[in-house]
Amino acid sequence: MAFFEWKDEYSVGIGAIDEQHKVIVRLMNELFEAIEYGRDEPVLKAVFVELLKYANYHFGLELRMFQEFHYGNERLHVEEHNHYIKKIETLMIQGYLTERDVALETLHYLRSWFQNHMLKTDMEYCRFFKFKDILEEIGRYLEAEQATMSRSSSSLICSSASARRI
Repeated sequence: MAFFEWKDEYSVGIGAIDEQHKVIVRLMNELFEAIEYGRDEPVLKAVFVELLKYANYHFGLELRMFQEFHYGNERLHVEEHNHYIKKIETLMIQGYLTERDVALETLHYLRSWFQNHMLKTDMEYCRFFKFKDILEEIGRYLEAEQATMSRSSSSLICSSASARRI
C-alpha cells in the first residue's frame, strides 16, 4: 500500500490540475520509499528538491489561472502555497530532512497539508469556476500553459524517469 493513495474525492474537476496533484502524490510516495529504504542523504535531498520544484511549478500555474480568470480568493490561496514551500525550504536549509524521523514527520505533515488543501482550499476555486461555468475554458487554458511551459522550462517539470532514480 502506498503512503499516499489518490482518491476520487481529491479531484477538483479540472484534468490538468488533477494530473499535477497526482504527480505531487507520486513524489510524496517516492520520498516515503526513499526514507523507508534508508537511502543516502543525497537521494533524500534530490527527492525533496523534486517535490519542491514541482510544487512551485504547480502553484505558479494555479496563480496564473487565478489571475487569468479573476479568482477572488487568490491571496489566501497563495498564502497557503507559500506556507507549504517555506516549511520544506526551512527544513532543507537547516539540514533536518536527512534525519529519518524528521523526514518522516515532515512527509506526514506535507501529506496532511496537501489533503486538506485539495479537499478545502482547491475545492473553493473549483466551486467558483463551476459557478462561473468556465471549467472547460480553464482546462483549455491550462493545457496551453503547460505546453508553453514545458517547451520553455522543461527542467521544472520532473519526468517519471528522473523522479524514479531512487
